[in-house]
This record gives sequence, C-alpha cells and structure tokens, in this order.
Amino acid sequence: MNLLITSSVEKSIAEAAKTATELGTGLEISRFPHLEKIDDDFQSIIKEMKDGVADFDGILTLHALFSGLNPGVSDKGLKAVVDKRYQQSFEAALAVGAKHVNFHSGHKGMHHRLSIEKNCQNSIKFWKEYIKQFEDNGIIAVLENVLDFDYEHIKTIVDEVNSPFLKICLDTGHANLCSEISPQDWIKIYGNRLQHMHLHNNYKTNDDHNGIKYGTVNFLGIVDTLKTEKLDPFIVFEIFNKKELIESIEIFKNLCQ
Repeated sequence: MNLLITSSVEKSIAEAAKTATELGTGLEISRFPHLEKIDDDFQSIIKEMKDGVADFDGILTLHALFSGLNPGVSDKGLKAVVDKRYQQSFEAALAVGAKHVNFHSGHKGMHHRLSIEKNCQNSIKFWKEYIKQFEDNGIIAVLENVLDFDYEHIKTIVDEVNSPFLKICLDTGHANLCSEISPQDWIKIYGNRLQHMHLHNNYKTNDDHNGIKYGTVNFLGIVDTLKTEKLDPFIVFEIFNKKELIESIEIFKNLCQ
C-alpha cells in the first residue's frame, strides 16, 4: 500500500519532502506556493515546486488548483479561468513527476436537480477533452468528493469519460461531513474506479482535517472494506497537525495488519 502525507503539514514543500522522507512515505503537493504570482510569474512557482522535491525519492502526487474552480460551469468567462488553472495544474504535474493529480469534482452540493445534471454533463464534456494529455503522458487524474452528498456525480463522470487515466479519490472527511452514506459504501460502489484516498477525520460539524482518532469516521471499517473489495488506492493522510499525522500513520498501519 502506498502511503503519502500532505505538504500542508509543513510551511514549505521542501520541509514537507524532508518529513515524508523521515516517515518513509510519499508526498502529495497540496498547495501551490505564492498564488498571488500565478499569472505574473508562473514559472517561478514551478521552479519552487521542483526545487522543493529535487532530492525526494518517494512517490509524488499533486493536488490541482481548486479555489472557486468548477469544470462543469456554463459561463464562458468562468470556463476560461478553469481551463487556464487546470492547464497550469497539468504543467506542474509534469514538472514535478506526479503520478496522480487530484481535482475537486465541481459538484454544487444542495442545488436544484436540473442544475446538478447540467453541471455533470458539462463536466463530462470537459473531461473527455482534457484527459487526453494525461493519457499521452501516463498520469492519472482523480476526482475528489467535496460537497458531494453521494457518489453518483463523480461515478457518472468517470464512467461516461471511460478512460483508464480518469479515476476517483474518496475524501473520508468530506464524505463524513457532507453525506449520510458511509465511506465503506462509497468504496463498495466505486470499486476499481477508486485510485486515491484522502484520510482525515471530523465530528460532522466542520472540515477539520483531524487525525484519524478525532472524529466519527470508522477507519477500521474502511480498512476492512478495502481488504474485502481487494482495492489498493494511494492513501494520503490529509492531516494538517504534524503530531496527529504521525500518530495516524501508526494507527492506520496497525489497522491494516
């Protein structure tokens, strides 16, 4: 099983890479540095990311740019922004050698059914075109639940695009907060579409990104379900407190025994 930590646990990507090396894990670059410069000096951002992992030998993944971005948007002006930010995310993935790139689903949460359906169809159209460069470069894109209250939106997009390079990321904390469906059931439905997971916990009130001891998610049930379904996704501990992160890795390893 491939275990990774989030770069957000440290102040810089370089520090996070050092911590990942010490823990014997991979690393997910979860934030782009200096977003205020993204349009004026994008190459300096890429350079900082590359320099930060230059001596890192573990598995690398990347969290794509996400703030305010929705690939299912109909507005042409907003779509142009999505296209640009997603293309920058792909360029960053190539630069650092990321195996997976994680994208938010774009689901709008509790909106009108017709609005959700339109968003889904627009997203399918977007991904059918955008995924081609991932296919050409052997990089897997994964779609992550955020406000999604069930698994249908992401599952439909992945099934309709029908590419081995577009898979799914299950975020346990987001599912716990936004859905009444257990993460175990999400896993069963996703099956071999599930390529990536974000592990963190909460008490169903805020997206706290707690260690796995601190909240209501049943991680033993998650581990058992992964075993039963014979699934082996990348496991990213998206926990922002370093002490809780280290503790969670040990707990998770023990659960897997």
